[in-house]
Amino acid sequence: MTTLHSTAEPGTSAVDGLGAEYQPFDHHGMYDFFARARTAEPVFFCPEINYWVVTRREDILPLLQDAERMSAEIALAPATPLSPEATAILKTGMTAEPTQVNCDPPKHTRIRAVAGRFLNMKRYASLEPEIRRLAREALDELEASQDRGQVDLVADLVYEFPARVLFLLMGIPVEDAPKIKTWADYRLLMTFGNLSPEEQTRGARDMVAYWQYCVDLVSDRNAKPQDDYASFLIEHRHQAEPPLSDNEVTSLVFGLLLAGHETTTNLSANALLALLTHRDSWQAICKDKSAIPAAVEEVLRFASSVVCWRRRPRIDIDVCGVPIPAGSNILLALGSANYDEDIFPEPDRFDISRTNAREHLSFGRGTHFCIGAPLARLELTVLLEEITARFPDVALIEDQTPEYIRTIAFRGPKRLFATLR
Repeated sequence: MTTLHSTAEPGTSAVDGLGAEYQPFDHHGMYDFFARARTAEPVFFCPEINYWVVTRREDILPLLQDAERMSAEIALAPATPLSPEATAILKTGMTAEPTQVNCDPPKHTRIRAVAGRFLNMKRYASLEPEIRRLAREALDELEASQDRGQVDLVADLVYEFPARVLFLLMGIPVEDAPKIKTWADYRLLMTFGNLSPEEQTRGARDMVAYWQYCVDLVSDRNAKPQDDYASFLIEHRHQAEPPLSDNEVTSLVFGLLLAGHETTTNLSANALLALLTHRDSWQAICKDKSAIPAAVEEVLRFASSVVCWRRRPRIDIDVCGVPIPAGSNILLALGSANYDEDIFPEPDRFDISRTNAREHLSFGRGTHFCIGAPLARLELTVLLEEITARFPDVALIEDQTPEYIRTIAFRGPKRLFATLR
């Protein structure tokens, strides 16, 4: 079990064992590696990224839930140190500040109290007819793509669909989806990947353009309010003490324009890969649509789009007998927790009838539990309802090995080739 307490002489881990083997940016074989770690070395130090890695659910859960002694400030720090040129571009072109995932109480509490009045289950549920319309339009485009003989379920279906759903909340024109997805891709890699210095420079320029887009959007909503997220934050800014600043509103918009669709793109791709690989499960949800919500939870457990998250202890702590000094970097292996044998028997088996699948940690726990979790579940449920009704015979092209984006946290196949009929 994990205990949080002061230690007189924090220990250090030798740079050997599993820490030397761990490949934090490579998702191939990740679950097998974590299975070894949970038994042999549940907590280890990875010198490549300078992080302590925690792999067991019983150790991860209390760290997620203790916002008092575990800081989230590191959640969006670059996993790979940025070059001086990239750093200079970001410093001169952006004034983004921590507001949600990388923000601690009391500021986090103050901001979430306002944001949560807009981003909540009631509002998400009201969007279901529009989400269904967008899903059907995406399937129309997918069908048109099959003239090539095969489709890419990522590029042709799930890449833009979640962004278009998010735009319903943000009041953003659908034609802006391609550039926002491109900006978001680079922001993801700048934060969680290991780009070269040249790639970092391009990514920094894209992030500045992304930020300026959000600045302009908030400025426009200040002058001409609409029925969208930025307008709501501006209208209700005085319900926070002190009131939300324009920069905080812009930072919230900037954050949602990444988190609100990148994770769901990967989740949708992971779901299609898991279900179409396990054909009996696919046929089960085709036959009985009521089985889809349970299938969504098993996908979240079996193939989460977020496999690791980060925290920094404010005090010296002991995790599973390993002393970790205050101020250290900790990588919480959520994907490993979702495969923990003590909670999920036969974790490598994809089972949409698993009764406790919802015990996964894919949306986190505690103060920072994902505010968009109900929307992600709704989007994937609607998408699966629509695609199973329209293309029940969709099948993956054989002998393709999924290629995953190289990040320490986000996981989803880059391409997924299939035939529709």
